[in-house]
Amino acid sequence: MQHYCISEDFMLPLQFITTDTPLKSFSIFLLFILLTNSSLGQTNPCDCHIKGTIRDKETGKALVGINVQLKGANKGMVSTSKGEFSFKGLCPGRYILITSAVGYQASEQTFDLAKEHESNVLLEEADEHLQEVLVVGKQQTITSQSSSNVSGNALEQTRGNSLGESLKAITGVTTLQTGSSISKPVIHGMHSNRVLIMNNGIRQEGQQWGAEHAPEIDPFVAKKLTVVKGAAGVRYGSDAIGGVILVEPAKLPDSSRMTGEANLVGFSNGGQGILSGILQGGIQPLSGFSWRVQGTIKKGGNIRAADYYLLNTGIEEQNFSLNAAYQKANAGVDVFFSQFNTTIGIFTGSHIGNVENLQEALSLSRPLAIYTPSSLSYTIDKPNQDLQHNLLKVKAFWNWNKLGKWHLTLGRQYNFRAEYDVQRGTKAYVQSFRLETYTGELLLEHRPLFQKITGSVGLTGMIQSNLSTGTDVRLPFSRTILIPNYESNTVGMFIIEKYAVGKFDFDAGLRADTRLLTTYRKADAPSEEILVRQHHNENFAGSLGGVYTFSDAFSARLNISTAWRPPSVNEWYSQGVHHGAASYEQGDLNLQPERALNTSLTFTYTTERLALELGIYHNRIANYIYLRPADSLVYTIRGAFPLFQYKQLDAIFQGIDFSGSYRLSKQLTFSSKLALLRAFQQGTQQFLYGIPSDRLENTLQWNFSKKEAYFSIGNQLVAQQTRVEPNADFAPAPAGYSLWNLQAGIRLPLGKTQSLKAGLSVTNLLNVSYREYMNRFRYFTDDMGRNIALRLTYEF
Repeated sequence: MQHYCISEDFMLPLQFITTDTPLKSFSIFLLFILLTNSSLGQTNPCDCHIKGTIRDKETGKALVGINVQLKGANKGMVSTSKGEFSFKGLCPGRYILITSAVGYQASEQTFDLAKEHESNVLLEEADEHLQEVLVVGKQQTITSQSSSNVSGNALEQTRGNSLGESLKAITGVTTLQTGSSISKPVIHGMHSNRVLIMNNGIRQEGQQWGAEHAPEIDPFVAKKLTVVKGAAGVRYGSDAIGGVILVEPAKLPDSSRMTGEANLVGFSNGGQGILSGILQGGIQPLSGFSWRVQGTIKKGGNIRAADYYLLNTGIEEQNFSLNAAYQKANAGVDVFFSQFNTTIGIFTGSHIGNVENLQEALSLSRPLAIYTPSSLSYTIDKPNQDLQHNLLKVKAFWNWNKLGKWHLTLGRQYNFRAEYDVQRGTKAYVQSFRLETYTGELLLEHRPLFQKITGSVGLTGMIQSNLSTGTDVRLPFSRTILIPNYESNTVGMFIIEKYAVGKFDFDAGLRADTRLLTTYRKADAPSEEILVRQHHNENFAGSLGGVYTFSDAFSARLNISTAWRPPSVNEWYSQGVHHGAASYEQGDLNLQPERALNTSLTFTYTTERLALELGIYHNRIANYIYLRPADSLVYTIRGAFPLFQYKQLDAIFQGIDFSGSYRLSKQLTFSSKLALLRAFQQGTQQFLYGIPSDRLENTLQWNFSKKEAYFSIGNQLVAQQTRVEPNADFAPAPAGYSLWNLQAGIRLPLGKTQSLKAGLSVTNLLNVSYREYMNRFRYFTDDMGRNIALRLTYEF
């Protein structure tokens, strides 16, 4: 935006006067005095002019049709097709420029026309307070890749849950659980190292290879959770065979006004309490600077099944994050730091002392009395997990008119995990892992080519070191049983381009990655030799797709993409008890990298009353690696454990995601979600172990017309997983189940700048006893019984 105020009467005479002689110079001085006095004597020196451009803060695109008002001059207009606006004939003085539009936060800028100043008006997207609370996945219009998100009220209704539990609102997403306190997201049957998580733009790197290693992320940080379904290796790198999860915080405020919110959540099951808060703002004298502070405290006791407590299933959590940024129209820098701390109790009844007791536990319908206390307890004993995750991000951008917009993102993560086994006699065993990761990405969003082709090119890198024993990664102190010490170096480069013509939108991308993994192990006694082994893998990923818009209501998108994943360290080297999972795991050094070819077709139809989405996908994975029960038990000095082995085969994952909603009346809405998945070995058609069963969820919701309030009742129907490999599990797949759930909420304004949101939910309303096939502890205990949650959010 440009502000200037120069009198044309003063400028014109100067064009005809030179300053060659003292006389002429003196004449100019006199003329200047006369014209200045004349100007001061005028009654209407209103020749000032304001003009500028309005752009989207996130994309940088010019915005058309934005309401622009100039407070103090009683003038207004809407921005042009190029996002431009202008006001002429203004008097010198102070003005307030107000810009607003539906879907964007209003912006106010105060300026003095006596001073020259240039800046663009950047508008930030706003979250509308919608009454609907169920998620109907809507695809991003800029890509053919299928994606859905949870945000707004739908996200608020999950506050207090883990990241995995929060994402279950999306069709096709389930969780892999280890008890009720540990859950990790599963996308179309795939999880762990096949699903990448981008935490505030940084690839989350913990010990995600473990089935019971949940993401070390505080969901209260997120304003929106997005799931990209299917192979997405082009943009995000190797391992993204199953999909990508984007954890996106709210944008930092662009004003100096201090705002915030406080969240209080209580759960009846486990007596869990959570307190979380956010405070954010800017600094008045320093335009463009903004900051945010966030923190969460959680404490919960023993989880209760339908009719008994589970010993040692409490949880404690303390998290915080700090964020500061300085941004102008053409350059900016953003710094983010977060720390996640948690201690999680592992159900004691899953760690058995001998083979006979383990076989007995697998045959019982209810755990032994010693593992089912009669009352609630907050004590966390062994076995347990104790972990901390630190993340530091520095991101800078720079607009270079000749090429486009440059982004540089640097990250450093430190992950510490300790897994304590149950104490047997005088011995207590612990496994610890320390992972340090440095990541970097240089991205160029280039200027449009031939006025129609837009896209980006990028270079990425990652350096990792994992310490499982000793103090030097290259000098292991003792033999490790799960993963050895290792160093990993990865480099990748990619290009993604988009082209739009008529009703078609096309996108294509290509990426190449190379990884060098070096492991350090100590040989078995009596040898003290350090065994060093290198694994070098390189491959490419590609994507091609398009979107066709038949009408404003109906569109279709097709995407064909390929991605790859080298085996992780545990898949190669595991040979021992995995405490957190209560299992004995065996790796295989002969495993080869996976290669996936994913095809997805998605139809979307949306009108004022009806919204439908149907997604069909087919994912063919060569050399698919999976952890398979060996139908045998292993007895160690730490107790008896079921044996799991890493195997490899060619697999096919295919299925359907359907979601829809229909507004029966102005207040009443019916919603439905259906997920069907079939996973089997290519050629033999043999079904695979550990695949989610079919799920159907129906909800009826009433929205109160005169208040921001709602009430809903829903049913979740989960079928028994009958498509399993015969004699390949320690116990038959549990029966299917049906759960009824209730939700209600209201928003109460407290003046102009404050509000209180209250939500009440009941899951497993009828307190049904059931076991979920995707819960690793289904061998030992039932899942969680009835759980009542109260959520309060105070916004100021």
